[in-house]
Amino acid sequence: MSQDKSVPASDDDREVKEALEKFDRESLVRDALPGLVVKFVTGLAVLLALFHLYTSFSGPLVDVAQRSIHLYTLLGLTFILYPLTRKGARDRVPWGDAILAVLAFGVGIYMLVVSDRVIASAGRINDVDMLVGFLAILLVLDATRRATGWGLTLLATIFLIYGFYAKLSFYPQLNESIILATCRQVMSHLVFITEGLLGTAIGVSASYIILFILFGAFLGKSGLGQLFNDLALAVAGHTRGGPAKVAVIASGFLGSINGSAIANVVTTGAFTIPLMKRTGYKPNFAGAVEASASVGGQILPPIMGAAAFIMAEVLSVPYTQVVLAGIIPALLFYLGVLFQVHLRALRNGLEGIPRSELTPLKAVMLKRGHLLVPMVVLLWLLFDGRAPFFAAFWSIAATVLICGTRRVTLGISAILALLIFEPQLRALFAGYAQPNMPVSRWSLFLIIAVPVALNAVRAKLGLVAEKMDIAECRDAMHDGVRNAIPVAVACGAVGIIVGIATLTGIALDAADAVVTLGQQIPIPMIQLLVTLFLTMIASIVLGMGLPSIPTYIITSTMAAPILLNLPLFRELAGSNETAIFVAHMFVFYFGLFANLTPPVALAAYAGAGISGGSPNATGFQAMKLAVAGFVVPYMFVFAHSMLMIDATLGNILWVVVTGVVGVLLLAVAVEGYLRRPLNPFWRLLAAVGALTLIYPGLLSDAIGAAITAVLFLLAKKTQPATA
Repeated sequence: MSQDKSVPASDDDREVKEALEKFDRESLVRDALPGLVVKFVTGLAVLLALFHLYTSFSGPLVDVAQRSIHLYTLLGLTFILYPLTRKGARDRVPWGDAILAVLAFGVGIYMLVVSDRVIASAGRINDVDMLVGFLAILLVLDATRRATGWGLTLLATIFLIYGFYAKLSFYPQLNESIILATCRQVMSHLVFITEGLLGTAIGVSASYIILFILFGAFLGKSGLGQLFNDLALAVAGHTRGGPAKVAVIASGFLGSINGSAIANVVTTGAFTIPLMKRTGYKPNFAGAVEASASVGGQILPPIMGAAAFIMAEVLSVPYTQVVLAGIIPALLFYLGVLFQVHLRALRNGLEGIPRSELTPLKAVMLKRGHLLVPMVVLLWLLFDGRAPFFAAFWSIAATVLICGTRRVTLGISAILALLIFEPQLRALFAGYAQPNMPVSRWSLFLIIAVPVALNAVRAKLGLVAEKMDIAECRDAMHDGVRNAIPVAVACGAVGIIVGIATLTGIALDAADAVVTLGQQIPIPMIQLLVTLFLTMIASIVLGMGLPSIPTYIITSTMAAPILLNLPLFRELAGSNETAIFVAHMFVFYFGLFANLTPPVALAAYAGAGISGGSPNATGFQAMKLAVAGFVVPYMFVFAHSMLMIDATLGNILWVVVTGVVGVLLLAVAVEGYLRRPLNPFWRLLAAVGALTLIYPGLLSDAIGAAITAVLFLLAKKTQPATA
């Protein structure tokens, strides 16, 4: 769900684009193509967007068809838009890339033609199918390299080689028939059934993620990003260290929607990092604040960078359960960053932005507050139990209706009304009895009426901000589809990894090896803590250099089984379903934090590129700012109430209170300041107090409360910082 990466219109935009291309391979696209090619790409992108919008309302096609159209169309666009190398031609499509694009489109058509035959034969394929399968694999690997870089490409290639090795090693002697049979088996598994390229990852991309990327593109055209910046400035800009708090708040919300931490660092950081430096923050700290806040957006509900949709699909749980589980950990993460930012400002005597230079909150809400309506629509539909793709469709509709010109608003309203009455119209034309209209369908008219009314009232009062005409809607669909390309090809590559893992059982073998290593420790609790630590390291390593979606799929496939093989972990969980959910949340968090962890801290390096700081120093500073995020996953292993699982309201409130005080003490320990600089003893005491408060249990909470009281009594004896 990357930010729009279109051609810049100013020097500042050009600098942002150059930084994006340096740190984010997804942004390295051909941006000066001939007019005819641009028209073809735009037309195909709009058609694909309309296809996904329609199927999100009327229901998707059968799995193989829906996923093939999605994957192979975007695969063809990859070869048109992404050059072979960083120095490749940017103003034309070489013949080689044009041929690869045609082959990708051709494979997609071939899949649609043969899918019924393959399904009817229980996955058996012929030699022609096998060759097409090899072609599809090679196209996906090259497209992944172009769009996301070498990391995921090499990992998928290693798994592919291992898959053939594992299957062929069963035979003491090889001959042509065995090799051909093995190739057909592997290609059938990876390409023609819903286990590999067309597996869960691309299924979620084709059903959910593409729609939320389109939603993000429409919100980008509406001016929501500017609203988040303005709101953050109005609320926190005047406080001590205000610009850093603005970066944390704005980057968090935008990071949740756009799904690309690196793109968020560069685009939001182009505004916030210079502001932080001007206020007095050092370059390394300024870059680290932006990086940690942007990465944290991937764990911030309700969208969580789109990985939440894959988690819900993989675990077969309601999407709302994932959203609710993410609230308290995300709250503690961002409070931990904000506390450190505030303490750093107090220690260095940094001021905020004068109120006279800020737009008042009321003026901000009058100008762009209406842009929150689509988010309200999204949350209403999700918590009403509607499917995420259905909620995304109507959220996009609300965005266009509330920002559209008169012509666009009237046209979209008419189309939406026809869609609502689609069952009745079909029955009318077919001569069938009219079906009843359920109340849930009538309620959809509210999503049309409220945005249209707000749009009209604002126009009458002269409160017009950004307006979306037909060209803007077309551009939003084009940008959304283009931003979906890296996600789709990455999901295809992840499909190879997951497909080989299910075909060979390598994930379970690796998990057994780690658990066997841990069993050398006789004490179960220490064994669990050591295994959690090893799983954390494995998740960080597996997530290095990868976007959030493939990170989750790979870590949940390779690292989560390690925890699930531990008896004590399952005992603490209480049920198999809870154990699986907690394990997936644990590895997901640490996989994402790879973007902050040197030596491959891409988000931190992007922040350093803008701030002018040291990349590694910025990375380590970002890890310090995100320290709460490294602690909280351990805590929800022991306290499921932190994830709102099997918890009463009282349990949840208690966890929130002790957790908030705990991350405050954690910030004090890291910054070494509480109204005065603290020596190592008091910092260590603050760290102990933080861990005892975050760890569940009355005794640990009592110890933490006592330490908190001692620290604040110590602080009271000193002179408070001047206001």
